[in-house]
Amino acid sequence: MNARVAAAEPALAAALNLPPDPHAEFVLEHAHGRLQLRDTREGAPGPLYVDFASADAERRRDAGRQLALARAVGVKGDARPSVLDATAGLGRDAFTLAALGCDVTAVERSPIIAALLRDGLERAACRLRLVVGDAREFMAGLAEDARPDVVYLDPMFPERRKSAAVKKELQYLQELLGPDDAQALFAAALKCARQRVVVKRPVHAPELARPNHTLEGKTVRFDVYLV
Repeated sequence: MNARVAAAEPALAAALNLPPDPHAEFVLEHAHGRLQLRDTREGAPGPLYVDFASADAERRRDAGRQLALARAVGVKGDARPSVLDATAGLGRDAFTLAALGCDVTAVERSPIIAALLRDGLERAACRLRLVVGDAREFMAGLAEDARPDVVYLDPMFPERRKSAAVKKELQYLQELLGPDDAQALFAAALKCARQRVVVKRPVHAPELARPNHTLEGKTVRFDVYLV
């Protein structure tokens, strides 16, 4: 973790093992009926929180099976694969897949990001399973009959730091987490998935390996690796 994070409330501090300090660089707090992470530094973007009632979330739900994400993981007809999102982050893709009827488990390595995601899921009454921990260890520890059909990866790549117009969400995640070990995650995913591994990447970024096929959008693409 690159930035100093504290909690504005004693209960939050105790639950997440954070120092109680409302003046830290990053402050986790309850405000406006939600849990949010606020960057207190000058010129910082607005607070980070999870909102599955947003217009963007509704648009993605309405698009349903037409989404490249849904087609990439194999949602079609009556098929609703089980999905392990090994890089959950703020849960946008995991929530969308759960809303489409997939059995989704989301793994997030940051307890702070996971707390924001859990708050958003509870407010949306979403029963998606959330696990806090290292995704590689979680995948390696799954019993044979618990392995998912699909492992989904949206790793934080180092090259995203070079973007001058990076989104607010990525600014927070970069400060708190830094890049993932994408190759290690990918190798673990190939051993875990029953059917396929799907990797979300910026559209012009290099491949982790040669995919079986790719679904490409305007800014991102989904590389699909059949197992």
